[in-house]
Amino acid sequence: MLNRIYAFIMAIIAFFSSLFGLGNYGRVNTYYDVHYGSGAREVYDLVVPKGAKGETNLILLIHGGAWIGGDKKDSRDSLVSQAAGSGCCAAAINYTFVSDKTDINLILDEITMALKAIKEKGNELGIDVNKVMLYGHSAGGNLSLLYAYSRIDEAPVKPVAVFGMSAPTDLTDVQSYIDGDFEEETAYELFSKACGYKFTKDNLEEAKPYLEKVSPVTYVTPASVPTVLAHGKKDSTVSFSQSEKLDTLLTQNGVKHEFVVFPNSGHDLGSDKEQSDLIYKLIAQYINEYLK
Repeated sequence: MLNRIYAFIMAIIAFFSSLFGLGNYGRVNTYYDVHYGSGAREVYDLVVPKGAKGETNLILLIHGGAWIGGDKKDSRDSLVSQAAGSGCCAAAINYTFVSDKTDINLILDEITMALKAIKEKGNELGIDVNKVMLYGHSAGGNLSLLYAYSRIDEAPVKPVAVFGMSAPTDLTDVQSYIDGDFEEETAYELFSKACGYKFTKDNLEEAKPYLEKVSPVTYVTPASVPTVLAHGKKDSTVSFSQSEKLDTLLTQNGVKHEFVVFPNSGHDLGSDKEQSDLIYKLIAQYINEYLK
């Protein structure tokens, strides 16, 4: 499953390479496995275009894996292509997996720590990182949306746009996951760890305030950053209704956004070339509009 999760990200690599004729490590400087904290997984990868000076803003990838798996290293080639092609910095982070002792709120704190460390690293390199566009798939999409909507005021690098692909947006709707690929016990165990409150179907109402706190739909306002959503109608891991809910709220609040529906795809967004091409174009458009 984790290998399939990265299929869409790997397609982005191919897009940037073909669009810019890149994939050339000689055009960038790479900084891998740099610690932003003392934890074993509190590390980031950063790719900077050679010769970058002054304001050089950031694309940040947050990996998926149900908050309990995945690794930033799988996107290194993509970071290189993005940095070389866009003239922006590109970074990916690892984060502490959720457990009985850690939840999504800690991961959001770690994103703040990572952005602070990346900004400081930029200062060492003679560049000024002021703005960030976040994107992620699945759990990474949840984290990207959550951070862009709920942590914008405290972020050391200001979120200006966000991409959420196949993203969980409303964790209070546990049943939609049980109706999909998740067994009931697995869903309650995972969501208990994700929100930091142990619950089952018998005390779901008690858990709702905790689940709302880690749901992007909770934080939508007219001031929310421009957003791109992508979701497969045949997704049996994260229900298509999750992105529909967020799309409705963004529309009601007048937030600039795009909702790209993949009619033939499941969770990996791998079966709709036309929609994939549109996402690639939107990535380039948002980079030019919000990071330059």
